[in-house]
Amino acid sequence: MRALKVLTGFSLFILLLMPLTTLKAQDASKADPEHYKVEVDNDKVRILRISYGPGEESVMHSHPEGVAVFLTDHKAKMKTGDGESFEMDGNKGDVMWLEKSKHQPSNIGDKPFELIQIELKDNRNVPGYKSLHLFELPEGVTEKQISDHLKEMNQALSEEGYHNTGYHLYKLPGQNTENYQYFLEGVWPDAATYNKAHNSEKWKKTAEKGREMIEKIRAKELYLKATKVE
Repeated sequence: MRALKVLTGFSLFILLLMPLTTLKAQDASKADPEHYKVEVDNDKVRILRISYGPGEESVMHSHPEGVAVFLTDHKAKMKTGDGESFEMDGNKGDVMWLEKSKHQPSNIGDKPFELIQIELKDNRNVPGYKSLHLFELPEGVTEKQISDHLKEMNQALSEEGYHNTGYHLYKLPGQNTENYQYFLEGVWPDAATYNKAHNSEKWKKTAEKGREMIEKIRAKELYLKATKVE
């Protein structure tokens, strides 16, 4: 198995400095779709297929941290976000860890080169906005009914493009509270996303299916909205 390629000298020094630069450049696939094609995109990773012909150059763009797998030999020049530049070359099969970066690559070789870049997504982000519900099970409503309905709503949110949002149901230990049996948490990046998501057609259509059940819960629930303190 080929080990991760280790860069030496000036190239390594520049790559280590890249995370310290201000990353305001545009996403690679939007800034330069000619050279960057999205192959896979989910809530964990995005995988790009990158290809450059001889002499071709990109525009300044950014990437999160991840891994590059080179499918061909390569010789490239890299301009960084802080105005520096360096050259790099390597072989087919090289694997390289990449820090978060802002750069502008170009192919300075006489042959095309291609690579796969696996961009990691940060799933540890703390939600900036939450909706909080404490309630007892209303008469005629079961735990499974609520759980199934929340799964449908979360699926609708995902299909509308609102990833890392949605609802989570918890059952409270009896000794901790005498008034409420369940805690329902809605998780959102911010209040604006919360409002947009609740106005999306797919979410409203799905929510309507459980409207009667939710109204029974709301009749006696303790409902709060909370914003993260920075």
